[in-house]
Amino acid sequence: MSSPASPLAPRLPVMGWQTFRGGRDAALPSLLDHPRHQLSTSGRAAILLALECVGVGPDDVVLLPTYHCPTMVAPVLTLGAQAVFYPIDAHGAPQLDWLDAHAPRRAKAMLATHYFGLPQPMEANRAWCDAHGIALIEDCAHAMFGRSGTRPVGGWGDVAIASLTKFFPAPEGGILALNRPDLQLPALTPVPPLQQVKAAADILHMGASHDRLTGLNGLIRGAFALRGLMRRSSAPSTDTASAGAPAEDALDANMGLIDLPLSHRALTRASAWVATGVPRQRIVQARRRHYEHLLQALRGSQGFHPLMPRLPADSAPYVFPLWVRTPDPGYLEMRRLGVPVSRWDRLWPGVPQLDGDMGVDWSHHVLQLACHQDLSEQEMETIVVQVRRLFGP
Repeated sequence: MSSPASPLAPRLPVMGWQTFRGGRDAALPSLLDHPRHQLSTSGRAAILLALECVGVGPDDVVLLPTYHCPTMVAPVLTLGAQAVFYPIDAHGAPQLDWLDAHAPRRAKAMLATHYFGLPQPMEANRAWCDAHGIALIEDCAHAMFGRSGTRPVGGWGDVAIASLTKFFPAPEGGILALNRPDLQLPALTPVPPLQQVKAAADILHMGASHDRLTGLNGLIRGAFALRGLMRRSSAPSTDTASAGAPAEDALDANMGLIDLPLSHRALTRASAWVATGVPRQRIVQARRRHYEHLLQALRGSQGFHPLMPRLPADSAPYVFPLWVRTPDPGYLEMRRLGVPVSRWDRLWPGVPQLDGDMGVDWSHHVLQLACHQDLSEQEMETIVVQVRRLFGP
């Protein structure tokens, strides 16, 4: 599916003058405050590093939820390990009774996820992993801020991981955090100078592409357009087959093995500065406000309903999960229009159909609507209007 020429709204945060507004600190703890953390090139790279930290290798088994994106599975296979999928309940929690009965004896680690940025209870997962001698990898890719029970998110796992791009206007970045004292943070290779410059330029280009840098938008867009024109004029012509390759090929790259050298590279200074330096108060407050707005605006329909009808106090949501009775073809139309929405409908081959599992059902029916801090009121209203138009009444 081709991308829209002019997205109606950014799917992820983008740099703008508003990025620097608000208080430096948020009311919620962040994984960036963890005393033993390291920045990585991506959330996917952080998962791979986490698996390596707990000793996962060839022929080991890693337990993964049936509701997942491919980037959660690819690191496991890259290390030569086997993925075994477990069912989740209606709240997104692992079904531990199923794991008691079916988890392979050679399971080395379990990935447990805070879906949608709404922290999951982790105490039972921690106890189950301890009882079975299994490492717990706490997946905070959706939950940069928040608390899970008595601990900050990221405080329950032997290892925790997160994704910077979902919460900050950075083109790349992940976090690896260690809670077990016997584990060591990995040594990462330095970033080449050209890549440092490219990351800084990409941050500005993302903001200008969405008109967030008033006074500089045209200048930045023009510079990138000129660079693209120069590259096209100097590049060799491509054959018809490669020029006409479907967009799905790029998407399917997430289902391949990971570039190991890139996964062990340090994060660029520009992306690290954005993640650690911008004010956080606005991020948390705006995400909560947008989630609450969607809760009120998307009630009362026979065609859809909020999957999680309450926003926990100790959370900063990544997206707003909406359960839609008949999501197709409306979902594809939303993507064509550039509405900021996604769906985890590309399950890894071999995911089983399990009694009582909500994961496979969610992969079809749950749409993830953007609610990040860089959406305007008009863009939020556009999301509501399109949802009601396509999935109402």
